[in-house]
Amino acid sequence: MNYKNIAVPMLEEVYEYHKTIVKDEPEYVSDWLDYDLPVWNSMTDNTKQAAIEYVYNNRNDIELHSGEVESWVQATAYFMLKKFWEEVVERCSGFFDDLDFMMEEDILQDRYIQKTLGVGSTFTNDF
Repeated sequence: MNYKNIAVPMLEEVYEYHKTIVKDEPEYVSDWLDYDLPVWNSMTDNTKQAAIEYVYNNRNDIELHSGEVESWVQATAYFMLKKFWEEVVERCSGFFDDLDFMMEEDILQDRYIQKTLGVGSTFTNDF
């Protein structure tokens, strides 16, 4: 199955986010680029940024199989996809306003919790 139609917009979003951080918060770039991945860790911040640029510029043509590209390309794409998950999904800055649905159901059914968190009374109803 080809997931490129899903991955390309994710890579684009992270690239744009990266550009914003470089422009608006340059002191935070090094922290943002920090990720525990062996190949990624061996790269300098400047190299990481150049790799992000490379993956972005080639996003429509890159094949991420080991026999097709170098490990730094795979590591960079992986980093970017993980960043998409962290920035857009986990921080709720894109898809969700919050992650209430991850809380235990008995907590979510408490009226005080519902009121405090703005959770609707029907939130835990079955499908």
